[in-house]
Amino acid sequence: MDRSIQELTWEHDAIIDSSSDGLFVCDGQGRILRVNPASEWINNARADQLVGRDYLEVAKEGLLILPSAALEAIKNRKQVSLLQENRHCRKLISTATPVFDDAGELIRVVVCERDITEIDRLQRQLEEQQAIGEQFRHQVLELRQQQLDKQPIIAKSPCMIKALKQALKVSEVDSTLLILGESGVGKGLIADLIHQNSRRAERPMIKINCGAIPETLIEAELFGYEKGAFTGAVGSKPGHLELADGGIIFLDEIAELPLGSQVKLLRFLEDGQITRLGSTQSRRVDVRVIAATHRDLEKMVSTGGFRLDLYYRLSVIPLPIPPLRKRQECLIPLIRSYIDHFAERGGSPKRLTAAALDVLTSYNYPGNVRELMNICERLVVMSDHELIDVNDLPQTVISGSDEEAGLLLTNWPAAMSMTQILESVERRVLSAAGKRYRKQQQIAEALGMSQPTVARKLYKYGLLPH
Repeated sequence: MDRSIQELTWEHDAIIDSSSDGLFVCDGQGRILRVNPASEWINNARADQLVGRDYLEVAKEGLLILPSAALEAIKNRKQVSLLQENRHCRKLISTATPVFDDAGELIRVVVCERDITEIDRLQRQLEEQQAIGEQFRHQVLELRQQQLDKQPIIAKSPCMIKALKQALKVSEVDSTLLILGESGVGKGLIADLIHQNSRRAERPMIKINCGAIPETLIEAELFGYEKGAFTGAVGSKPGHLELADGGIIFLDEIAELPLGSQVKLLRFLEDGQITRLGSTQSRRVDVRVIAATHRDLEKMVSTGGFRLDLYYRLSVIPLPIPPLRKRQECLIPLIRSYIDHFAERGGSPKRLTAAALDVLTSYNYPGNVRELMNICERLVVMSDHELIDVNDLPQTVISGSDEEAGLLLTNWPAAMSMTQILESVERRVLSAAGKRYRKQQQIAEALGMSQPTVARKLYKYGLLPH
């Protein structure tokens, strides 16, 4: 029996001492009874400095950290886990588990300390790599649209003409500007237009998407950092605000900026000074701030998601950009411009039939100009013939135009000819009849037409079932 107990004790000791996690045991009053080698290494304290002493007394000497998972477990009589950083800057997850005897008395507390310093470092590296990947993807998209960005902005609708006039007017001043509008309306193009016509045109305009950078890196990207400011900061780096000195910084998706970074941005807007992370020296920079968002900032302010003082600072001059559905006069020029651009880039001429143009002008474009551009590129790339017809259009566009359109075209674009208007009405009448009647013969009888004529027109307008 004695031999068995001794072997069991050896086995128990071997398990505790060989554990890569730190382990130490306290009694029910917080006196340390045992410490394994891993815990000695984590806390940089020898067992003979800890064993037999009260935890709180040792902690006051700086050998162990407070708050203590062990003491919390004794106090609350349940398992407690804490995320901590010890005096040697090592990050730990400490889990204390209370042990009770048959009478319910607390007799031991076993504490497991897991060193997650390396895991935390790798997590930060992963976030940094993801941020770099997001920036590369964003740059690819910018390069893809570079030629389009150089083209003049097409504005035929009164609301868009008004927005462009306002943009040109505010380009003459240095006031902070907030561009408002749905995703895809071209807020970035408006920012480019303001920069090109401002006194800062010869200086850089730095663009940063606040929603594409992890929260842990956004401040470093905006304000820069010094060597050793955080894990992985092996050198000094200027932030985007510093790089934009003398020019403009365009903060897209400003609503996604974390609250902590909002405070620092507000301070910069008030005094024009920045302080790199890890530095105590501030420097003044001359930067105009243009922000943009598709979200309702006033609503976010009321719910605590955005600072009221920063909202007032940013919206010195609000500039709303109308969605594409309110720019009906711009549709046909935009469609033809994009079709011609992608056709020229692909090396083969393409053009739209009147029916296809009618469907495209009837669609609502929830993704605005960006969606229109993508549709035009898809049509040019995927169509097999020079003439792009209704059958070549995406089904979502065909269905969407049917749902949004009425039977009569009461507000047609000025660029549409009478033939196009009549074909548009004819198509919509046939579309509505096709939903009401199940057979072509029934449609023909209801509209006073022959069945072959109905079939031919249904095919012409892409209304036959696929």
